Amino acid sequence: MKGIEESKGISRRSFIGGASLAALGASLAGTGLLGGCAPEPRAAAPATAEREALASTGAQGLSGTSAYAQINPQDWDFTTNSIADLASTTMASELAIGTVTMKNRFIKTAATSGVCNDEQQAVAYFGNIAKGGIGGVFVEGSYCLCEEVERRYSSSSMGPDTRLYIDESPLAAIVEEVHSAGVPVFVQMKWGTPGIVYTWGNTPAEGSQTRASELTDEDIAFFIKDVADSAKKLQAIGFDGVELNCAGDNVPAWFLSRLRNDRPADDAYGPATFENRTRFVAECIQGIKAACGADFPVQVRMNGIEENDSPCGQSAFASPVEEVCELAKLLEAAGADSFHLILGVFENHEAQFLGDGFFGGFGLDGTNGFGTFFDFSRHFGGHLDGSHSGVGLMLGAAAIVKQAVSVPVGAATYMDPAIAPDFFEEAVSSGKIDFLFMNRPVANADPDYPTKFFENRIEDIRPCCRCLHCAADFSNHLGVMEGCRVNACKARAFTEAMPEGYEPLAAEGQKKVMVVGGGPAGMEAARVCAERGYEVALYEKSGSLGGLLSFAELVKGRHENLGLLRDWMARAAEAAGVAVTTGTEVTAETVAAEAPDVVILATGGSRAELGWQGTDATPVYSINDFMAAELGENVVVAGFNAQAYDVAQYLLAYGKKVTMVAADPIEGLGKGQSTKMLAFTTPGYFAAGGRALAESAIESVGEGTVSVRTGTGTLIELPCDAVVDASDMLPNTGLADELSGMSVVTVGDCADPWDIQAAIATANLAARAC
Repeated sequence: MKGIEESKGISRRSFIGGASLAALGASLAGTGLLGGCAPEPRAAAPATAEREALASTGAQGLSGTSAYAQINPQDWDFTTNSIADLASTTMASELAIGTVTMKNRFIKTAATSGVCNDEQQAVAYFGNIAKGGIGGVFVEGSYCLCEEVERRYSSSSMGPDTRLYIDESPLAAIVEEVHSAGVPVFVQMKWGTPGIVYTWGNTPAEGSQTRASELTDEDIAFFIKDVADSAKKLQAIGFDGVELNCAGDNVPAWFLSRLRNDRPADDAYGPATFENRTRFVAECIQGIKAACGADFPVQVRMNGIEENDSPCGQSAFASPVEEVCELAKLLEAAGADSFHLILGVFENHEAQFLGDGFFGGFGLDGTNGFGTFFDFSRHFGGHLDGSHSGVGLMLGAAAIVKQAVSVPVGAATYMDPAIAPDFFEEAVSSGKIDFLFMNRPVANADPDYPTKFFENRIEDIRPCCRCLHCAADFSNHLGVMEGCRVNACKARAFTEAMPEGYEPLAAEGQKKVMVVGGGPAGMEAARVCAERGYEVALYEKSGSLGGLLSFAELVKGRHENLGLLRDWMARAAEAAGVAVTTGTEVTAETVAAEAPDVVILATGGSRAELGWQGTDATPVYSINDFMAAELGENVVVAGFNAQAYDVAQYLLAYGKKVTMVAADPIEGLGKGQSTKMLAFTTPGYFAAGGRALAESAIESVGEGTVSVRTGTGTLIELPCDAVVDASDMLPNTGLADELSGMSVVTVGDCADPWDIQAAIATANLAARAC
C-alpha cells in the first residue's frame, strides 16, 4: 500500500501545482495543473486507469456518476464553430423592432448595472457597450424607479409627488452617448424592484403579497395613465422605444400569471380568460401608443414559460408555453412590437434571470435553491434543453412562441454565442429566435464582445465566468456587490478606487516591472503594466501559465469557462508585450540579478503543516493530490473555503459520502463563492447528501474513522475512508520579506488568499498604481 504510506504526514503546500497530478496521465498535462510557484510537492498515490478516466471526465466538464448527476447529464459537443466569416451570419444582420432597426441580433438587455446613481459611471458604462458593436441597448428600469419617472403611490392617501425632475437624471446623457455610437437605445419601465415600496389600495399592512388583487380599479387606472405619461417623458428625452417589464415579480406579471392573478373570476382584469389576463398590459401598451404615437416601439418582457420551484413541479397555475403563445398573440394585437422572453419561476426571484445558478454546482445541474432539482426533460413541459449547462436555455420555448406571433421574439438565459457559434447561428437562421438578449458577457466581462465576434476574433473575447459575483454579491470580499470576476473595472471605474475610469493611465517614464507568478493575479498585473507602457517580464515556476485556474476548472467542470479565461489571460499578456518565462523558480538572487524597478509578487498562498496524521485505513491527502487517490466511499473535506466547497461538490458528484469540517460558522460555508451562486448550490449540496460541520475541528484520524470536536464541545466519530485537506490558505510573503529595500507589491492569494475575483482585482489595481 505504497500510496497510503506516502500519504502519511503530507505537508500542506501551495494550492497550485502537484507532481502527483502527473499520474493523471497525458489527458491532464495540457491543463497547466502541474504549474505553480510553491515548493515542489512530493508524489502521492499512483493513479489507476479508472481514476485517470474520472479526473479527465471532470476536466471535460461532464457531470459525474452520482444519481443526482444523471438528472440533467451535460453534453459539451455543441460548442463548435465551423463558420468561416461570422460577419456574414444571420446573427450579424439587421432587424427592426417596430420602426427602429437594430444593428445586429446581439441586444444588451436591461439589467441591474450598479451604476445608476452616478452620471459619469452610467454614461461610460452604456457608452462602452454601444461602442463595442452591440446591436441595441436597453437601459435598466432602476433609473426610472429610483429617480425621475415613477412615483410611490397609495390610492388611499396620495401624498406629494416624490419624483425628481427628468433633468436631474443621467438618462439624457446616456441616450446621447449611446446614439453617438449609432446604436438604438430603449429603456425598461419596471415595477416591483426591491427597495421600492408600492402601497396599493388593497396592499396588506405587512407588505406586498405580489397579487393582482392588491390593485383597486382606481389603482389600475392610475397605473396605466402613469405608464403612458412616463413613456411620453422618456420619448422626449430621446429614447427610441420602451420595454414594459411584465415578467417575474413585476406588477404587470401579477395579471398575466394565474398564480398571482387572484382577482374574482368575473373581474375584467381577472384570470378567467386570456383576454382578461392580458387586459392590464394591453391597456398599458395602448396608453403608450396614444401618448407617444403608433410608431413608438413597445417591447413586452414576459415569462416565456413557467414552472413552480417551491414546491417543485406542482404547477397547476403555471403558464405552459402554449398559454404564453395565446397571451402573446393578444398583446401583439394590442400593439406590442416585440417580445423579450425570460424564464418564469416562482418563489426564487433570482432564478428568473440568473439561470446560471441551476448549473453552478458540479454534478448538481438543475438545483433550484430549495434543495430540489428540475428535470429539464420533464419540467417546463420538456421544452428546455438542460444538457448545455444553461447556455441558450430558453431557445426551445422561444421557438414555440415565435411561431405564434409575427413580431420579433428574443430571449435571455445565458446567450453567449462565442461559446457555440454554430449552435446560436442555427437558432437565429432557422427562425427559432430573432434576438439574443445578452447582459453579463457584454456588459461586465467584455463590452467589445460583438466587434471581436464579428471580426472573427473569438479568442480575444474576455469570457464571462457565470460566477454571479455581479449580482448583489453581499458577501463580496472587496465590498463590490455588482463587480465582475474577470473585469476589475466593473463597478470600480470612476470611483475612488479607480478614478481614471476604464482605461489605465499611460506610464510616466520607463520602469522595468518583474511579475513573479503566472496565475490569474500575475497574468493580470503583467498585462495591465505592459498596456501602460512598462517593460514587463513575467516568471512562472511551472511549465505553463494558469495557476489556480487549471485546478478550478477540473473540480468545477466547464460551466464557469475557467479554461477559456486562463487562455485569454495568457494571450492578452503576451499580446501586450509581456516577456513570459516559464520553468524558472524566482529567488531573491534572481530578482537582484534582473534589477527591476518594481516587483509584483503573485506567488499564490501557502499552507501550513498538517495538524494530524493519516492511517492505513484513512489516509490524508492534500487538496492537490486527492484526484489521483483511491478515496473510498466516506470522505471528510477539511475547510469551508471556495476550494474546499468545490472539492466537496466534485466528490459528491462521483458518489462519495462527503462531510465538510471547519472552524468557521455555517455562514462561512463556500466563502469566496458569490452570494447568489451559493443560494442555488448550497441547498443542492445538502439535498444530495453532503454534510457540513461548522465551528468544529478534526482532532484525530483513526482506522476508518475521524474524530471531530464540535462547537458544543462534543466529540463525534465519523466513518471516514479518506481526508482531503483543503484548509484555508495563508499569505505567502517569504520572498517579499527577502526583498526589503526594493519596491515590492504582493497581490492575490500571496497577500490575502480568497478567490479568483479578488486575485484579479487586487492585481489590476496594483498595476495601475505602480
